[in-house]
Amino acid sequence: MRQLFAAAATVALVAAGVAAVPAVEAKTLRWASQGDILTFDPHAQNEGLNNTANSYIYEPLINYNEKFELEPALAVSWKQETPLIWRFNLRKGVKFHDGTPFTAHDVVYSIERAMAPTSNFRVYTTAIQRAHAVDDHTVLIYTTVPNPVLLRQMPELRIMSKAWSEKHKVTQPQNYVAKEETYAVRNANGTGPYMLKSREVDIRTVFVENPNWWGKANKKGNVTEIVYTPVKSDATRTAALLSGELDFVLDPAPQDLARLRSNPGTKVVEGAENRTIFLGFDQFRDELLYADVKGKNPFKDRRVRLAV
Repeated sequence: MRQLFAAAATVALVAAGVAAVPAVEAKTLRWASQGDILTFDPHAQNEGLNNTANSYIYEPLINYNEKFELEPALAVSWKQETPLIWRFNLRKGVKFHDGTPFTAHDVVYSIERAMAPTSNFRVYTTAIQRAHAVDDHTVLIYTTVPNPVLLRQMPELRIMSKAWSEKHKVTQPQNYVAKEETYAVRNANGTGPYMLKSREVDIRTVFVENPNWWGKANKKGNVTEIVYTPVKSDATRTAALLSGELDFVLDPAPQDLARLRSNPGTKVVEGAENRTIFLGFDQFRDELLYADVKGKNPFKDRRVRLAV
């Protein structure tokens, strides 16, 4: 059984859940899931598969390790100077994939971009008032109120190149709801361990190793190329995995798990998800906006909310 699963986990390929890995030795990781990557704009869509793909390319200031502990990424250290001010000391010598140096100005720009109306990541910036570049390698983040979970929110805010964004006119996040097409939707330029090589929507996306990645010396695993293929059919995904066409399937069908467990060439990886899901009710409007129920909003009745 090869060790590609461990390599993929270091770049956030696998969220908690169910997966299968075949026993094939190679440097190319071929994997599949039901849907396709939505966009390569790192602030446009906060969706699991999309975040996974963008995590190959774009990095945050702080990241999670395999034990879900915070560790340095583009920031090497940080300190809360006052209840409302955090100082981040940035990693030196880092470059974006196009060769542009990474600086504090990119951090300030990216945080402001994540706060924009079309950003799907504003939920992680609600307590941020502003960011300020002290110098090229120091950033201060000012919060509106003391925020004890700020560090836990930082892994969700990925850093873009300000110069690249300005050059390609993508200083604002893609308006995904309006189906806006921008340069950042199909192109990418981060600091991460992999670079976007090719993109065929609903067919195939290829990532290649970033030879200049700052963390290459400590990189785990042997993956130098990642090929992602969306495969809608459960049966087709399982067949491709068993035949060796795929190395990894993120979401095998429950009815196929017994067969995958009994196959000596595959390994099923299962675990609890580190996720909290909650239901929010629109209980304030007199009539629901997005429902086939017309007239009085039923969720204004506490008994209905309790029943649901």
